[in-house]
Amino acid sequence: MGDVRFYHEVYGQVHELPSSLFPYERGLQEFFEKHLRALTGIFFLASEYSTGQRHGRRIDTLGLDEAGRPVVVEYKRRQDENVINQGLHYLAWLEDHRAEFRELVRERLGDRRDIDFRTPRLLCIASDFPGQDETAAQSSRRRIELVRYRRYGDAFLALEWVHGGESVAPGTPAVVSPTVQPPKRPRQNPEDLPPATSAKEPNFSVYRPWNKTSEETRTLFLKLKTMVESLGRVRTDPFPSEMSFKCLAAPDKKPPVVAYVHLRARNRLCVLIYETHVRHIPLEEGFTRPYAGGVQREITIRDAEHIRRAEPLLRAAYDSLSKHGSSPARSTAARKAWATRQS
Repeated sequence: MGDVRFYHEVYGQVHELPSSLFPYERGLQEFFEKHLRALTGIFFLASEYSTGQRHGRRIDTLGLDEAGRPVVVEYKRRQDENVINQGLHYLAWLEDHRAEFRELVRERLGDRRDIDFRTPRLLCIASDFPGQDETAAQSSRRRIELVRYRRYGDAFLALEWVHGGESVAPGTPAVVSPTVQPPKRPRQNPEDLPPATSAKEPNFSVYRPWNKTSEETRTLFLKLKTMVESLGRVRTDPFPSEMSFKCLAAPDKKPPVVAYVHLRARNRLCVLIYETHVRHIPLEEGFTRPYAGGVQREITIRDAEHIRRAEPLLRAAYDSLSKHGSSPARSTAARKAWATRQS
């Protein structure tokens, strides 16, 4: 796909559309899940599906194709990620959990259709695949498909089946616009809605310093908000003295806090994450430091590069909460220290 070039004619002038990747890891998965039927011909069943305590992992996307075959979809974000072996592990899990999968199909698709467990599919999606991935797919007895994607401008996506020919149904274009909408899935309550549609844009002016800080600082915060919400189901809540990102995917009834954020003068943000969620990630001098007696970790964000560096920390906090829930209770000392920093 590296040789494919797209052009767009506007008022008699031809412009080449630049190719690009998804800016954040979570964005790749969410886009495909939202348009899974249109892009691949697969019915969406579940996202980040837990394989239970014994296996201790989560399947990126579970689906069912037109022929009634289970489909495991995995997204390769890094070149060194062994996505095929991980996917094969999930296919083996399916063999032992057929009744659970049937119940999921009945719950999500509303019927008791026949399911063909003889040839489940593993669909791996990435910006590129090294030679060893193609060799592994070709030599496997399992049904493995490698799909390479590339974005062109803001409106087009190209897909190339590198291995395996089980693409979209006849008549569906190989290059589609992100505005194509798949059939809507039934939702049981407002908490299940993605952040972008679950509520209107929060009123940031509730946060007292919002109108007192510079436009650059507010823009930086909105970029941070976009990145955090790309991690999964996150809600942004503004309060008079602070703003917070809350994890809607957590098992708790009350969404726990992923991070607290405060806008500062001189175009910077201070982000607080509970240390228990990120203790495996070392501190970086001048970027992160202990806060509130080590209960929390403070991240200083001054530009877009700092947002990129903060992503692993925020992802670790989100992943921890989405699996287990419950932010550590803020101690009295932590609350006092936070209040002091506001003054």
